[in-house]
Amino acid sequence: MINETNNTAELPAEQLREAVNALMQTVTSLLEGEAPLATLETALHSHDALLDQLAIHSLDASTLAALERIEQFITLHAGNYYQTASAELDNKQKNRFISLFARRLLALDGLGPATAQQLFQLGVYTPEQFFSLAPGELAQLQLPSATLARLIPLHAQHSPLTRDS
Repeated sequence: MINETNNTAELPAEQLREAVNALMQTVTSLLEGEAPLATLETALHSHDALLDQLAIHSLDASTLAALERIEQFITLHAGNYYQTASAELDNKQKNRFISLFARRLLALDGLGPATAQQLFQLGVYTPEQFFSLAPGELAQLQLPSATLARLIPLHAQHSPLTRDS
């Protein structure tokens, strides 16, 4: 009975170690400039696996913040990839890409896949990038007027204190 308890206690630690190693490998590849789509997807899935494993335990604020920064790093690399490869992707591939890598943008109220795809085309990949735009910069984005009409109030509702930080 004691061995079963020890094996059970060791299993989550081993799974955490494997998730951390997988994430480290893919992030290292991104740092080294290797960013094919498969690496980006693996990095995001590794991130999500680690987040799921850590969610079983209580996450402190610093761990959660670190994981958010890693996700943002992956998203920024994915956005750069999208900028160079979107002409080669068909609509199904673009939709899949946006659902994977624009999920933080998609979490914003009133921002759907088509708008996220337009923002990715313009180099805006994360909510932080979106909210850091000055109102004049937002108005100058080459977006359809209906899209701007939805985004401007969303942008204006965001706290100016957060935008400055």
